[in-house]
Amino acid sequence: MNLLRNTLLSIIAVQVLVLAQLSFVKYYSNNNYANMLKGNLFTSTSSKSKLPLPLVIQTTLFSPKKEILGKSIQIQLKKELKTLIYPQISNRYLALLYIKRSEEQIYMVERNAKKLLGLKYVWGATGPNKFDCSGFTQSVYRRAGIKIPRNSRAQAKVGRYIRYEELKKGDMVFFDTNRKKIGRVNHVGIYLEDGKFIHASSGSKKVVITNFDKKRYYKSRFLWGRRIITKDVKNLHLSKKSV
Repeated sequence: MNLLRNTLLSIIAVQVLVLAQLSFVKYYSNNNYANMLKGNLFTSTSSKSKLPLPLVIQTTLFSPKKEILGKSIQIQLKKELKTLIYPQISNRYLALLYIKRSEEQIYMVERNAKKLLGLKYVWGATGPNKFDCSGFTQSVYRRAGIKIPRNSRAQAKVGRYIRYEELKKGDMVFFDTNRKKIGRVNHVGIYLEDGKFIHASSGSKKVVITNFDKKRYYKSRFLWGRRIITKDVKNLHLSKKSV
């Protein structure tokens, strides 16, 4: 807020200086006007410091007792105020909406995934009553309004690259479960929290929740995570990392 205030003051100050110079040129033959312009434009606003910033500016420049600028200049300055202030309000509002939407999607992913617990694992199946690992993740995210590719290798290239220590609820987790570990993705699940993830397991033959700490096999086979739902408004566009 302080940064916005200081930026706004600086911009308005520059704007007023430019307009003051233009006004001085227009009325250069009127020395009294020029002196009044100089004295009033730079009047201290300390007595108004408790007012909201737009009111401080307006009461300084547009008070009936200090109506020293032409009508067109007043209108222009007021437009500048709106241009500077309204986008800030709109951007914050949109950011809140974005974060809220992200939280709802994460909740939907967890809820929809848990609804499928116990359903059979079948290689190549995409639901609704049986799944393989990537068919399971694709179905869960689709129900939350998010489209991802069909197979685990393609899914492993979508979204933001996440290390194990950075995992959060809703992230996809990828594994190499080949007999000989070669670093190639062939299994995927969805991270929940507290070291747990949910997946359609070929070993368990069904959709289960697994704890990384209790089943060290999966932790040793973990490759990376991918985040396709983010609350960070600075990363609205999903990045892709070659792996």
